[in-house]
Amino acid sequence: MSVKYMILGGLMFNCSHGYEIKSQMAQKVTGEFGINDGQLYPTLKKLEEEGLVVKTVEHQTGAPSRHIYSITDKGRKDFEAWLESSEGEDRAFRYDFFRKDIFCIKSNFIRFLGKKKAAEKIQRQIEIVQSIIADLAIAIKHMKERKVDPLHIKIWEYGIMNYKTRLRWLKQFLQEVNKWRK
Repeated sequence: MSVKYMILGGLMFNCSHGYEIKSQMAQKVTGEFGINDGQLYPTLKKLEEEGLVVKTVEHQTGAPSRHIYSITDKGRKDFEAWLESSEGEDRAFRYDFFRKDIFCIKSNFIRFLGKKKAAEKIQRQIEIVQSIIADLAIAIKHMKERKVDPLHIKIWEYGIMNYKTRLRWLKQFLQEVNKWRK
């Protein structure tokens, strides 16, 4: 994930101050993307130095001044060039399901837990995934109520589809574990 292009993409919609950029970009999932103040503000500063964004200061009575960021024409062109490119789309993540998914890595060795503990571990994963699906469904409902761009909603629907596939796999995995003799 490119923090630079997440920020520029967010600014393509409208001007924002730092906190708003951070909360708009991924609200609940920001932590998972790993975007924190330590990345956001230095990136904004760099984008400003490169002429991709401009900052204006909005003075407020009784509150700290806000720094409002806007994308420049140069920033739009840079963002559009990135968007048109195939950079990072080569499915380099094809093994991420295995390499970056700790549960999948542990599943290779789950037999060493024994039947009962393995089944309990899988059942916990099932509950986690069901909770995520429910959470994403609520988020989509709220997006529809706020009339969020249907293309954004489609991305979240893709997320639900992925988790439903994982849920189906977990249930099948649990069935296999339950076939064990011990």
